[in-house]
Amino acid sequence: MGRLLALFFTFLFIAVPSYGKVVDFIAAVVNGEPVLYSEVVDYAKKNHIPDLRVARDKVIERKILLTKAKSEGITVSDEELNRALSNFIKNSGFKNKKEFEEALKKEGLTLSDVRKSLREQLLIAKLIAREVKSKISVSDSEVEDVCKKEEGKPLRDVYYIYTKSSDRAEKALELLKNGVPFEKVARELSEDKVTGSRGGYLGKVSPGMLIKPLDSAVWSLKPGSYKEVRTNNGFYIVYVKSEEKGHCDRNRIRQELYMRKFQKALNDYVDKLKREASVKVYM
Repeated sequence: MGRLLALFFTFLFIAVPSYGKVVDFIAAVVNGEPVLYSEVVDYAKKNHIPDLRVARDKVIERKILLTKAKSEGITVSDEELNRALSNFIKNSGFKNKKEFEEALKKEGLTLSDVRKSLREQLLIAKLIAREVKSKISVSDSEVEDVCKKEEGKPLRDVYYIYTKSSDRAEKALELLKNGVPFEKVARELSEDKVTGSRGGYLGKVSPGMLIKPLDSAVWSLKPGSYKEVRTNNGFYIVYVKSEEKGHCDRNRIRQELYMRKFQKALNDYVDKLKREASVKVYM
């Protein structure tokens, strides 16, 4: 559960003050709000960042988003906060709130720390939803443009046997010539443990996906046949089981296009806020 908590705080970009013996001072002022040195140190520790200047810049970026959210009048109600906290506790596998608090105590944290950080993250999420996500859309024509390219590509089910030994390769070829199923030979003789455990199955392959010698072999074979390929790394016996026309998962394409647009829009938005922000750095 300690690992779960660590992942949670990394995801939330949390910088919970943990002053200890740190001599505190103002590291920066962002839009009139201070960033304490202890916040920067704690953020660096939580996120394993060795350079305090990098951690400082991340904390400043987060503070810029928070001050923007507040200036826009965005708020998080106690009801929303309690619901988000309950969902996290449940999804993290804790039986109840008490067990969660006990785990926090072992990490040197309190429920108040978590509530404060979670409220701030919800503020940032609301800001991004309103100013970035709401302005992104993916049209049907954009999806179809991608699908036209994908649907035209053939896909082949490819298997292979790999070995560094020429004797082993010859033995595999001999067994295949005698009618032993490719999958059985791959499990017995392939030195690639990952594909070997799957009977040599590599996956569905389109042109250009593999290294040149293997790619050339795959697309020179007729489905149902195999071929030996010698490379500097060893011997491959490549088998093409079947071929099909590529199909397009429109939901997947739409999600991928959306995420690309979202990431770019988010970066642009954060950069804009940075240019507009009043930031004074003292460390």
